[in-house]
Amino acid sequence: MKRLSLAAALAIAGLLGWTAWKIPIFDSKPHPAGSFDEALAMFDKLRSAESSLPLSPSGASRLLHHRKKTERAFVLLHGLTNCPEQFASFAAQIHAAGHNVVVPRARLAGYRDRLNGEQGLQSGQDLIDQAAAGLDIAAGLGNSTTLVGLSGSAVAAAWMAQNRQGLDEVAILAPFFGVYEMSPPLTDFAGALFSKLPNFYVWWDPDKKESLAGPPHAYPRFGTRCMADCVQLSRNVRSNLAAKPPLCRRVLFITTACDIAANNSLTHSITQKLAAQGYPAEILAYEFPAELNIPHDMIDPSQPGANTPLVYPKLLDLLRVGTNAAQVP
Repeated sequence: MKRLSLAAALAIAGLLGWTAWKIPIFDSKPHPAGSFDEALAMFDKLRSAESSLPLSPSGASRLLHHRKKTERAFVLLHGLTNCPEQFASFAAQIHAAGHNVVVPRARLAGYRDRLNGEQGLQSGQDLIDQAAAGLDIAAGLGNSTTLVGLSGSAVAAAWMAQNRQGLDEVAILAPFFGVYEMSPPLTDFAGALFSKLPNFYVWWDPDKKESLAGPPHAYPRFGTRCMADCVQLSRNVRSNLAAKPPLCRRVLFITTACDIAANNSLTHSITQKLAAQGYPAEILAYEFPAELNIPHDMIDPSQPGANTPLVYPKLLDLLRVGTNAAQVP
């Protein structure tokens, strides 16, 4: 009986371990807008649903349009603990260049209470759903679509490059494929483990806590489940690098040498693997050099050190928006 009980316990433990370690499957079913008016109606429906949530004044999804379909439409995906306000200034510059832009909000983002107890439950699937909502709307906003993701949402953008038909271009900014200075196997193990454990919160700066300098609309702490599930999404993307070639015409990886959040070495490895496959998609990479001191969040103007007067022109040039690039090496 004891042997039987031990065998049963080991079997259960093995099953639980396998369940935690197996690479999760994510899903998304496109429902693209068929016209400009339908895209507006879809966005209005999205904002109507958000109106019942306790969002901050800057926390809701954004749409900037020219009252008609444009040649290109852009979808901009904010980072894990930020909200659509993160991309407001950059979106305005893309819009001013003649393009329609949508900035969808991820589930549990943008709450008025920056210390809410729900953000940590945001999942990898939520990031995919955020991207899908923006892409469905963008289908009616432009003849071609460029998807731009930052940090955790950059991983969702990479997933869309592998799984979503109809994209022209995907830009992956400071992607959180792994943790800075942590080996991928250890990161993957931690991601699998913490995605199953109860969520708890970690301050971005344990000393300053909610007084952390930076965007007043961003959360000063992150949930372990949220971060771990982003790693789970990264595992899914990386496991399919060979099996699921990019479906879009162009994939652009943009990093900064001063990133102390994401694992740049892992991003560079992914870029090199994709480029070596000889896929029809054009694989390009650019890294802001270390002497510029550009941080992980290079987009939000209120992020200390972001230096958006330098970063934005370079990004716009890389995205072929039509603005002259700054003199960045």
